[in-house]
Amino acid sequence: MLKGNLTCENISRLILPYIDDKLSDSQRNRVALHLRNCPFCMEKYRIIKSLFDKIKQKNIQRAKKFQQYCLLSAYSDNEVSDNTRDNIEASLALSCELVQRTLKINTLKKLLNTTFERQFENLNLNLEKKVIERYKNESLTSKLKMLFKKH
Repeated sequence: MLKGNLTCENISRLILPYIDDKLSDSQRNRVALHLRNCPFCMEKYRIIKSLFDKIKQKNIQRAKKFQQYCLLSAYSDNEVSDNTRDNIEASLALSCELVQRTLKINTLKKLLNTTFERQFENLNLNLEKKVIERYKNESLTSKLKMLFKKH
């Protein structure tokens, strides 16, 4: 049992049990009080807590993927109930439909981008042509004016 105020060294040893909720209410309150009053320990706690949360999330994702793999393996070996098989087939059909929709959307995006790029290029070409024509006309006009002024 810890007595008196907790030092930063005590907190370093108690951060993991604090995160895992393995402390008594009294110890938990004392650690929380120290963390509120010590920015150094609070930052250390935040970093460790963040790492544990990331590890926990990755482990949950791995467990879900493993469960899905086991379920699909049992499905492919025809070792699941009719209800489970129906659910898997419905999910697979939905997944296929989503993949097809995504492919259609991507194809449409590419088509729109290509069309837009062509239109933009045509617009630029037309604009360039108009500028060149205008320049030629202005240049010709100014040359004619200069020619007539000399005479």
